[in-house]
Amino acid sequence: MNMRVRFFSILICGLALFGAQSFAQSVRQGTSTPQGQEQLASLPPNSNSMEAVASEIDLLRKSVQTLSTRLREISDRLTPEAKENDSSTDKVRRISANIELLARTEERAGILRKQLLELIEKETSSRSRLAQIDEDIRPENIERALSGIGTTRTVELRETRRRVLENERKGLESLLNQTPSSRSRLEEDVRQADSLVTKLRQRLMPLIEREIEKINPN
Repeated sequence: MNMRVRFFSILICGLALFGAQSFAQSVRQGTSTPQGQEQLASLPPNSNSMEAVASEIDLLRKSVQTLSTRLREISDRLTPEAKENDSSTDKVRRISANIELLARTEERAGILRKQLLELIEKETSSRSRLAQIDEDIRPENIERALSGIGTTRTVELRETRRRVLENERKGLESLLNQTPSSRSRLEEDVRQADSLVTKLRQRLMPLIEREIEKINPN
């Protein structure tokens, strides 16, 4: 519609300019002919010839004013429709931007939820391994684990086995001590992301439904 407005504006301005030039050219041609020159020569100076020129200029001015008025009338009729189309285009752009935002928000919520599940699985696995270490580090179980090894360094091997299990237990305990804060932070991030997704859906879905109804009222 903007193209139509510009087209009509250019067309009418061109007609106005062409009409004004044609009118002025016809005036100049009328006065440049021998007959016109003879008529001007026969007229007294500063008499009816000056009035004729003034009259022609006045007619030219009125013609341009009429064309300008007509141009404004056409523009006034076309502009509301153009503005309506522009408004509709802006609305479609906003809906598209909100759909993209919703997709990104849902993707982020999914990533956070996956991270939370992985953290929970890691925590569960660590606790299970820690419970197993508590069993393995018992002296009788260390003895049982080394019973099949024929060596005179049994005491040293028992101590080495105990230190290995003890170090692993300390690492798991340190990890599990940090897990609650990380889990709490991720749970809060997931809640916020899900809340934002819900708000965007509630705001966006009615807009999409209204646009669909415009396309297919039935």
